[in-house]
Amino acid sequence: MSNTDYKTTIDFDLDSKLHPYLQAMISNLPNASKLIMQTLSQKDYNKEDLSLNARVRRGELNFALIWLESLGLVVYNTSGRQKLYSLTPLGKKVFEEFNDVFYSLKEE
Repeated sequence: MSNTDYKTTIDFDLDSKLHPYLQAMISNLPNASKLIMQTLSQKDYNKEDLSLNARVRRGELNFALIWLESLGLVVYNTSGRQKLYSLTPLGKKVFEEFNDVFYSLKEE
């Protein structure tokens, strides 16, 4: 059962101590994770399309998704054999709040 099966509204107060923690954590994310967040902010994708649209190699995709899932920013739903990835309510709020941090990529 995924998080989207529950029809609850969650209000995240990002003005608390959570704000500096999330900002530091997001700024330390790998570029692939930031590119995935940018892409998922537009619409939901399966892995193949997410890899193509985010311009992230398939080998890096799983690693980048683990970071985002562990922070609770991304969730997937299964549809047959496919996984459809989307932003969680926290992921949407965090992307809106820290938009500039997600668009600042590190030199690699």
